[in-house]
Amino acid sequence: MRLFLLIFFVVGFNSAAQLLLKAAGMRTGMEAWCLLALAFVCLGISFLCWFVALRHKPLAFLHPFAALVYVVVPGLAALIFGEAISGPYIAGILCIMAGICITSSAVRPREREEGGASC
Repeated sequence: MRLFLLIFFVVGFNSAAQLLLKAAGMRTGMEAWCLLALAFVCLGISFLCWFVALRHKPLAFLHPFAALVYVVVPGLAALIFGEAISGPYIAGILCIMAGICITSSAVRPREREEGGASC
């Protein structure tokens, strides 16, 4: 449970950073700089959560979950900034989600054989 909470924070803060960078790019002056600074803070928190997660699971298991940013960011960009998402892009998102399921489950059996903790 703790591992998936860490993954949630990694994806959440990384996604927030991407959206803040977009918002900063749409503004000027001090407001843009504050949003940019906040984006860097979010990236830092994401990095620290990723570091902690890597202490508990192999990179081969965790890395596919980083692709969830490609699912979350476009959806939130559509809601927040009114950006369009095309049908082929949605198909790509579904492929990413399928890939995450396939690749992360491919690592699990070997971890159990080695006595590693399972999720």
